[in-house]
Amino acid sequence: MRKIAKNTLNTRSSALRFVVSAVVLVLLLCVIFAPSTADAVCPDGYVSEVKDKNLDWQNGSSDLNLDYVKATVGDWMKNKHYSFADLEKHPVVIAVIDTGINFNHEIFTGKYDQNGVKTDDEGIGEYDVLYRDKDGKVISTNTASSSKDATDDSNNRHGTHVAGIIATLIHELDLEKYVKIMPIKASYNSWGETTFKSTAVRAAIDFAIENGADVINMSISDKGAAPGTSTDFDMVTKEDAQKAVFVAAAGNNSTASSTVGSAKGKWYYPSANKHVIGVMNYAEENGKKSLVSSSNFGDVYDICAPGNAIFSADGKSNESYKSLTGTSMATPIVAFASALMIVKDRAFCSATNDLPKSYEEVAGYVKSSFDEQIVKTVKTLTSSRNFSLGVFDFKSLLSDDVKARILAKEDGGSLVQNLNDVKSVILHLEIFPRVFTEQGSVEWKVDGKSVENPSGDEFEFEYTPENKIGRVKISAEWTCEEIVEPVYAECSVEVKYLEYSSSETAQIKINAVSGGINLSAADGETAIQVESGKTIEFSIDKSLISSIDPDTIVMWYVDGAYVASGANLSYKFESEGVHFVKAKIGGYFTSATTFKVVENENDDAGVLTIASISAMCALGVCLVCVVATILVKKKRSGNN
Repeated sequence: MRKIAKNTLNTRSSALRFVVSAVVLVLLLCVIFAPSTADAVCPDGYVSEVKDKNLDWQNGSSDLNLDYVKATVGDWMKNKHYSFADLEKHPVVIAVIDTGINFNHEIFTGKYDQNGVKTDDEGIGEYDVLYRDKDGKVISTNTASSSKDATDDSNNRHGTHVAGIIATLIHELDLEKYVKIMPIKASYNSWGETTFKSTAVRAAIDFAIENGADVINMSISDKGAAPGTSTDFDMVTKEDAQKAVFVAAAGNNSTASSTVGSAKGKWYYPSANKHVIGVMNYAEENGKKSLVSSSNFGDVYDICAPGNAIFSADGKSNESYKSLTGTSMATPIVAFASALMIVKDRAFCSATNDLPKSYEEVAGYVKSSFDEQIVKTVKTLTSSRNFSLGVFDFKSLLSDDVKARILAKEDGGSLVQNLNDVKSVILHLEIFPRVFTEQGSVEWKVDGKSVENPSGDEFEFEYTPENKIGRVKISAEWTCEEIVEPVYAECSVEVKYLEYSSSETAQIKINAVSGGINLSAADGETAIQVESGKTIEFSIDKSLISSIDPDTIVMWYVDGAYVASGANLSYKFESEGVHFVKAKIGGYFTSATTFKVVENENDDAGVLTIASISAMCALGVCLVCVVATILVKKKRSGNN
C-alpha cells in the first residue's frame, strides 16, 4: 500500500509539474507572440451579462457629455426642421476595418425588448446595428483571406471591441434605425500574432466605399515614411476623402510626430494622412484631462478622444464585456461622432431641401470640434517643444456656432518656454468653419490691452515673452460682416523654471574641486583618483541651478546613500576603494561620478609615530613585568 501510494504521489507530482510547465510555456508564447494589430491594449475586467441595451458607458464616466448629446438628438426628433424618414431607408454606415467581429454578440444582434431587456427571440432583433442587405445578410468581407468570413478570431478580439464601442453609442442614443456598422476583416493570424497587410487594408477601403460606407474606422497604425514617399502612407487619397470620412488611430508608441524638428518624419499611418482624422488618446482624472502616456501625438494628428479603460464587447463569447485602453478605443468615438454629424445634416437637408455637406466638410467640422487643449511637452537637452492637442467635444460638433482658436505656428516658438531660453512665438488664429478663413479682421491683445501687430497678416501675431517667470494672456477678437457677434479666442504664453526629464538629468555632470583645483579623471581612466581624508567640494552647473525652481531640492548621494541636500556638497572620503557620487534634481538622478580613493601619503608618518609609541609602550610594560618578577623571586628567596 505504501509503495502504491508513493507511485501514485509521484504520478500526481509529475502531472502537476507537466501542467505548471504547460502554463508557463503558454504564458511565454503569449508574451512572445503578442498581437501587433493596431495598438497596445490591456484588459481591465469582465462582466458576465448586460442588463440593459443602453450599456453603462465608461462605467459612469461623463467624458463625452452624453446627457447633452441625448437631449440634442431628442430635440432633432421633435423638430420640424429635421426629417428622419429617408434615414430609416438609407442609414448612415460606419465601416470598421479591423480583425472582424463576433457576429453573434448580443451588442450587435439587438435582441432586446422596448425596456432594453434581452430576449430569446430568433433572427434579427429590433435593435440590431449591423448593416444588412434586403435578405438580412450582413454586408461584410474578409480582404485578408477570400476563403474566410469576417469572424473575429484575434487573441484580444480587437475588432469586436472597437465595433462594440460604436454599437454602445448607437444604443445610448437610440439611433439603431439610423446608424449601422459594416464589419470588414483585413487581418490574418500567424503564431498568435495579428497582422495587417497594406494590400488588404486598401482592398477593405475599396469594399467599404463601393458598398455605401459613409465613415471608415481604422483602429490600426504603423510607422511609415513622409507623405509622398510611401504608398502605405498615401493609401487614403483625396478622391477617397470625397467619398467617405476616414478616421484612424494615432497608435500607441509614445512617439511625437511633427512636420518639423526632431519629430519630423516619425509618422504613423494612416492617421497622419491629411485626408484622415488622426485620433489621439486622453484620460481624465479629478477633472483634469491629460494625454495617455502610450499615445502617439503631434501636429500631424487632429484630435484627442477618451480611450482609457473603455467598456465594450469582449467577443470571446456572445455575452461578455471588458475594458481596453488605447488609441484604438478613442478612434471609434470620433468615427461615431462623424456619423452623427452626417445624421444631423441629412435629416436637416431632407426637411429643408438644402444641399448636404460633403464628406470633406464633415471631416473639417469634426477636426475643429474641441472645447479645450492639452499641452504636451517634448524635451531635449537643448530645447523643448510644445504640442497643443485639441480635445474632442460633442457640444462643439453639434452646435452651429462659429469658433476660433489660437495656435503656435510650427516655425515659431512654443506657448510654454523655459527661463533663460525664451524665444519669440508666432501665433495664428484659426476660424471654423473654414469658409471664414482669411475673412474679416482681427484685433490682438496682451493681458487685455490692445497691441500693434507688425505682421502683414492680421491672422498672425508675433510675441516675445520677458525672461522672467510668469504667464501672459494673448487674446484675439475676430469680426466679420457675415457674423453678428464677434468671436473670441485666447491662449497663454508661459515662462517657467526649467524642468528636466530623467533622460536629461542623467546626462548632467558633477563638478568636483579639491583645494581650489578641479578634479578630473586621468587619460584613459573612468574614475577620478583622490586621497582619503581630503575634503572635496561637489557642485552642478550654476546656470542649471539658476534656471530650475528655487524650491527644487538638490539631494546628494554617496554609494547610493543619502548624505546631504543643497546646491553644493562638502564631503570627505574616509575609506579606500571605489565610490560613486550622484545628485538628485527634481526627483531624477544625475550621472554618477566615480572616485578611486587611495591612501593619503601624508598619513604615513603619523601611522609610523603611533606604531612607534605603541611599541615603546609595549616594551615598557614588558620591562616592568620583568622587574616585578625579579623582585618577587628575591623576596621569596629571602624568606626561605
